[in-house]
Amino acid sequence: MGILRNIKTTHFFWDLSNEFLHLLGIAGLICAVDQMVKSAIDTEPEDNFPRDMPHTKGYIKIMRAHNPGFSRGRLGEYPELVKNSSIAAVGFLAGGLQYLTSFYPKQYKLKKLGMAIVIGGALSNVLDRIVNGKVTDYLNIRVSGLKSLIVNIGDIAIYVGGIIYIISAFIKKED
Repeated sequence: MGILRNIKTTHFFWDLSNEFLHLLGIAGLICAVDQMVKSAIDTEPEDNFPRDMPHTKGYIKIMRAHNPGFSRGRLGEYPELVKNSSIAAVGFLAGGLQYLTSFYPKQYKLKKLGMAIVIGGALSNVLDRIVNGKVTDYLNIRVSGLKSLIVNIGDIAIYVGGIIYIISAFIKKED
């Protein structure tokens, strides 16, 4: 029985299926786009901010803010805790995605997609925390209760991926 358990564990760690690699590609694309936008925002002169995002009728402003904490600056006074727990969360999600793609290749496609989207957004924010010690946020959505919230593409991906994952939990038979 011990040998069989080791074979399954080895299978889990070494089986990088096409599905897993495609989902990592989606995560990587989200991360890369967010990192490019953050880089562009961080290199602009301070007097370029805030400004309206074109074609949004003033509902979205482009700003520059740096957040050492989680969403809305939570635990910002503990940047190492935020960084390390963020790294752990991305690792846990990537391991979970690998597990699902390895052992359930034809099931849970929506769950896996949601996880990949979350991983992409979270990875971009983790890279910011590792390199800069804080996350660059740049989109201020000016709709009722969100007016004080400044986010980035990574944050939006985390929210959207989480919503997709939750929706998939309500689907009885997901193929």
